[in-house]
Amino acid sequence: MFIRAILLGAGAVFLGVSTASAAYLPMSKGEAVEYVKVCTAFGPGFFYIPGTDTCLKISGQIRADYWFAQAPSNATGKRNISQTQFRTNARIRFDARTQTDWGMLRSFFELQAESNAGAATHDTFQVRQAYLQFGGLTAGYAWSPYAFYDPNYQAEFFAPYFGEQGRRNLISYTAQFDKAYATLSIEDGRDHRANASVYGNNVVVNGVTVAGGVGGAQMPDIVGVVGYDDNKNGWGRFQVMGALHQNRSATAGYSTKYGYSIGVGGNLNLPVLEGAYIAAEASYADGAVKYLGVGGSQPNGSSTLGFGGVDAYITNGTIHDLDSAKGFAVQGEAGLNVTKSLQAILFGGYLHFDAPRIASKITDNFNYYVVGGQVNYTVVKGFIAGAEVWYQNKDPEGLNSKTVDAVGAGVRLRRTF
Repeated sequence: MFIRAILLGAGAVFLGVSTASAAYLPMSKGEAVEYVKVCTAFGPGFFYIPGTDTCLKISGQIRADYWFAQAPSNATGKRNISQTQFRTNARIRFDARTQTDWGMLRSFFELQAESNAGAATHDTFQVRQAYLQFGGLTAGYAWSPYAFYDPNYQAEFFAPYFGEQGRRNLISYTAQFDKAYATLSIEDGRDHRANASVYGNNVVVNGVTVAGGVGGAQMPDIVGVVGYDDNKNGWGRFQVMGALHQNRSATAGYSTKYGYSIGVGGNLNLPVLEGAYIAAEASYADGAVKYLGVGGSQPNGSSTLGFGGVDAYITNGTIHDLDSAKGFAVQGEAGLNVTKSLQAILFGGYLHFDAPRIASKITDNFNYYVVGGQVNYTVVKGFIAGAEVWYQNKDPEGLNSKTVDAVGAGVRLRRTF
C-alpha cells in the first residue's frame, strides 16, 4: 500500500512538471505546404513539378498477350516450333514540358520491360524512347520522321507488318507552316542497316573466297519529309518522304554503294461513320530495304516465316562491286467504332523483295503478304480487351522454293494509365 502511494505521487508530480514545462514552450505556426498544382497548358494529365514552371505527365501501360501461330506449312522439325506463346509488356513514360520565349522545351523518356520465353532473351529492360525537343529541334532516340504507319497507327498485336519500324538515334529539325511541315533528319545509318552482317559471309566469287561483312559507318542516313496535317480539324494528314543510305563493305577495295528509299503515307478520316479512318504507308527502296521492314526482327515477334535480307550483295562479276537489293512495300488499316465501347479494325500489307546473290546460291527474292482483323472492347475506362486473327503468306522465287503460309490468333488485355 505504501509503495502504491509513492508511485501515484511520483506520477502526479511528473505530470505537473510536464504541463508546466509545456506552457513555457515557444509556439510556432505550421509552415505552408506546397501542394501539387494541375497544369492545363499542355492538355490533361500534366502537373507542375513543385518549385518549378515545368509541367510533368506520367503515363504508361501493362499488356498481357496470349497467342497461337501455326507452324509454317512446309517447315521441317515442326515439333521444335513453339506455336503457343505468352508475353507480358510494361511501359512507363515521363513527359516534361516548359514553355519558354523560344518555344516549348520538352524531354520525353519511355522505359519498357518485357517477359517473353519465346524470345532470344527471356526478360528484357530497355529504353524505348529518350529525346529532347526545343522548338522544331528533336535530338535523341525517337521515331524516324520517315515512318508514318508505325508510330501513328500499327494496330497489329501479333501479325507482322511492313514499312519503316522502330526508333532511331537522330537529330532533326521540323519547320511548321500553319498546317504544312517540312523535316530534315540526320540519323545513325547503323540503325537503318537491314542486317548486322551483309554482303554475304565468306562467299566464293570467280574462284576467290571473299569475306563478307559491313564496314564502319562513314556517313549518316539523311531523311527528308514534307507533309500537310489537318487531323485536328478535318480530313486527315498526308506526307512524302525520302532517305539516303550508305552501304560499305568491311573488305578493302570494295566500292561504296549508296541506297535510297522514297515513300508516301497518310490517313483519311471518314466522318460518315463514328471513329472511321483509313491509314496507309507505301515505299520503294533500292539499297535501303530496312525502310521496308526487311532485315532484323519484327517488332511484334510473332512472324514464323522470316524477313531475311540485306541492303547489298557481292556481285557475280567481280569481287570489288556491290549490287543493291530492291523492293517495295504497302501497309495499311481501316477502323471504325461499332459502338462506343467496341472498335473493329482490318489490316493488310504486301512486300516484294528482290535481291539476287551470286550464281552459286539461290536468290533471296520473295513476295510476302499479310491480312487480318481485330476487335477491341473497352471494359471500363483504361482497360481494353482485344482479339486478333491473321493469315500470312511468303512466296519465294528462288530455286526449289516453296510457298510458305501460316495462320495465327491471339488476345491482348491492356491497362493504360
